[in-house]
Amino acid sequence: MRMTPSTQPPAPNHKWPTALPFRGGTVALDQVIEAEFTSPQLRELARWLGVTPRGNSRVGLIEQVVTALRERVARLTDTPDALLEGLSDEQQEFARRLLTARDHELPIPRTVMAMVWRRPVDRDADRKLGEMIDALRSRALLFPTHAAHPSGYRDVFYQWLPLPSSVPVVQFDARIVSEAAADSHIAPRPFNFLEDFDVFLSAIMQSGATLRPALPAHKQAARLSWLREWEHDAEEVDRVLHSRPNWAPDPQTGITIPLMSAFTPQAAAALENQTGLSAAQCEFFLAIACAMQLLEYPELREQVSSVYARPRTSAIEEWLVLNGEQKLRRAWRAWSEEIMAPLEARSASASLRARDTFILMRAIGARDLTPALFAAEWCALRRYVARVLCGLPASKWIDWADLQHRLFAFFPECAWTFATRAEWWFAMHGSARIQTGREDEWRNSIGKVIERAIMESLAWFGAVEVRLHEGALTAFRVTDLGQALINNAATLPAISAPGERAIEPIDWVDTFTLRIPPAPDRAAFIGAIRQVADRGDAPFTYIFTPTSIERALQNGVSMDDIGAQFKLIKVELPRHISEQFKQIARRFGRIRVYQSLTVLELADDFAARELAAGTSLMQKVIYQLSPRAFVLPDDAIDALIEEMQTKGYTPRAK
Repeated sequence: MRMTPSTQPPAPNHKWPTALPFRGGTVALDQVIEAEFTSPQLRELARWLGVTPRGNSRVGLIEQVVTALRERVARLTDTPDALLEGLSDEQQEFARRLLTARDHELPIPRTVMAMVWRRPVDRDADRKLGEMIDALRSRALLFPTHAAHPSGYRDVFYQWLPLPSSVPVVQFDARIVSEAAADSHIAPRPFNFLEDFDVFLSAIMQSGATLRPALPAHKQAARLSWLREWEHDAEEVDRVLHSRPNWAPDPQTGITIPLMSAFTPQAAAALENQTGLSAAQCEFFLAIACAMQLLEYPELREQVSSVYARPRTSAIEEWLVLNGEQKLRRAWRAWSEEIMAPLEARSASASLRARDTFILMRAIGARDLTPALFAAEWCALRRYVARVLCGLPASKWIDWADLQHRLFAFFPECAWTFATRAEWWFAMHGSARIQTGREDEWRNSIGKVIERAIMESLAWFGAVEVRLHEGALTAFRVTDLGQALINNAATLPAISAPGERAIEPIDWVDTFTLRIPPAPDRAAFIGAIRQVADRGDAPFTYIFTPTSIERALQNGVSMDDIGAQFKLIKVELPRHISEQFKQIARRFGRIRVYQSLTVLELADDFAARELAAGTSLMQKVIYQLSPRAFVLPDDAIDALIEEMQTKGYTPRAK
């Protein structure tokens, strides 16, 4: 395996780092069969393959067997199940499970085989596992290998014979959702990767990308091998080094792997304004652009306020001459094999409630775990998700909750391919490890990462269509394009090339609602409007309210500032909004404007004092009308009522 990591970061103005390649070494079938099979075993293998031996020469028989194996492998492109011909049902299921759980080009540890093939309350499990492995070995499908694990992990390893990209996988009998049920949930617009990526590249070519600098390195980073290549929190490193006086940190001690946006907040907002894409989509496209070397690698990554990455003109010119199918395949390879950022993990962690949010930890003693190897873990997990999708009914809506349960039962340890759980792991804040062997904790860690891979990355590629409810995935189906990409089909479905995106006009939807479709020259204007108006429910809409105007005044935004922006973009600012702005400005500091408030009245003064001291009541109070009556925002009521009911009170809302 090509698993020798570079110990030095890329030189300035050179290529962006990418994940370590995952492909294994080439298996020489004739040499392996010569070494692994005795003459009687070889004749038995020939009979199984339907080969009639010619002559008594062992060399000749090996040539016949190798030819028959290669002919069978050649048929896999059109008929993946051809690999399983002649195997028992149980042996076929075993092969499918192994080929789904792990890339067929990688050595498979016996411990992984045991996890994938585990059977409940089976005292003879190890003996039966050995029989299953021997059955595949006797058919020349699986061979022992001496390839070392990239992290030095000790185990017994096996290697598949050389196979194409199309292999038999587990057929998941997932619950099918009816079209009506799927349509009952809100679905985002259909995504066109080439069109959206073209919009992103246009914005980058016009204004570049401002990236955040790396976190300041610890003063001992050059001396400590477990800090040199890794971004880290210097204060956390100090806590590790000084947890006890005169004590060397244990190699199993964990340190956080930062999950941070690549953009500065201002750059992310500007790109959203220019492109109309979400911040998460912009991160996704940036990661793909970096993996494909479409941006110049910045010279400095730390100890500066920001880093400016410019387009690599020559690379973008080469990209633009590709046809749609070539572009899509190249981007797919970047996502599944090269991207360094754990995009889906970062998105999943940010999407969870505060008490469920996970972090990623690595052991300071895991010396062979490099950022490039860690990135390979996320690429391997993406490929695992793609193999799972191969085993689902085509063009059917799949219930995500049901499939999640099946994936946990199938292979809960799917996140660890190149390293082990002793080297990196999921944890809750406070360093408590997440027990991925428990389904509830698995769902809020690995399960959430897989969910984000489907509802974001794969949806943005157009490989799946999704149905969402309150921001969570409920159902999805694989598209024709997705099936072709996942199976590396010879041709892709007709791909519509991105056309020129017409710039829609800015207009007033109603008296107080302004619609501003994104355009490259509108970034500053949209940024100014966001300061003084609230986002509307419809895309690209902004609503002027008394609350939003007062917020703008608090942040130092004046009527003159807003008026100047409207003049620059040559859009009329309605008189009623400017008058409202001036009216609120005149009384600013004397009268506060609120919307959606609730009055909470308590039974007596004693109850009011007790609840003020023992609940979060006073943290949410906007104004106290009397010793018993409080004015609160609507969105604080439900949580506060729960606290009060816990203490035996029943508040009355008006």
